[in-house]
Amino acid sequence: MARDRKTTLLHRLEYGAARAAQTIICALPAGAARGVGAALGRFAFDVLKLRRVVVMRHLERIFGDRYGREELTEIARESYRNFGRMTFEYMRFPRMTPGEVESLITVTGGEHISEALDRGRGAVLVAGHFGNWETLAMLASKGYPITFLVGEQHNLLVDGMMNRLRSRFGGELVPVTGNLMGVLRALRQNRVVCMLSDQDAGRNGVFVEFLGKPASTPFGPGRMSESTGAPLLPCGIVRHGGGAHEIVVRPPVDVPDDLPKDERVRLLTQGYTDEFARFIRERPDLYFWMHRRWKTSPPE
Repeated sequence: MARDRKTTLLHRLEYGAARAAQTIICALPAGAARGVGAALGRFAFDVLKLRRVVVMRHLERIFGDRYGREELTEIARESYRNFGRMTFEYMRFPRMTPGEVESLITVTGGEHISEALDRGRGAVLVAGHFGNWETLAMLASKGYPITFLVGEQHNLLVDGMMNRLRSRFGGELVPVTGNLMGVLRALRQNRVVCMLSDQDAGRNGVFVEFLGKPASTPFGPGRMSESTGAPLLPCGIVRHGGGAHEIVVRPPVDVPDDLPKDERVRLLTQGYTDEFARFIRERPDLYFWMHRRWKTSPPE
């Protein structure tokens, strides 16, 4: 099990550096923190050129017929800036007051969550690496019973730090490793299970179309929804000016009842992936293009 891993000296040094960085970031005003984060993101793109080739290749494949090279470069640069802002906002979670959460975080489509909970089977809320996805934690402070399905970092000290930030607004955390009893329990308790599900799933994923290209996609959200009857709600987080974020919840993905289980899971997966694509086509600058999303080729 992952928790049996030992904490090494390097892990402690990484954790110490992360805590020191958080202390400095939390000392900055919110606007200054976002500005510094954006500047570091631009530095990573323009100077360090971290994964720049991967990002530009993705953008040219998807938007090459829509934008010129200079426009694609600016979209890529802004994607890095968004990631920098997001990281600094995330590290400043301890500084956020209830009043700031109320004024900066709005929920559009919250009625879809409420309607799902009225049915009594919980809900599966699935988001992608778009905007500031960590602000989903703040749904708990908006009164929604949130359970997060979270991955585990290799450095368990840093992992604990990240999870403390995610849970400070009242959400429950369930690790993605091991069995899914925690997820099933949450749905039985009529909670909203939140997860990110837009990265390459390798040979274990289901291939669906994403932005016009076949992509291996995690089938977990679709299978949870299909097996429990919990509605599957796609979600995206749209960044606005001044540090404001809009959590946009789409209606539940609807698929026919008279299909085989595997086909229903595939259609549910395609349904939420289509919604992710809609968000990205509207705001490509907010997507995390650095991930090798189409790494796994479909079987011939």
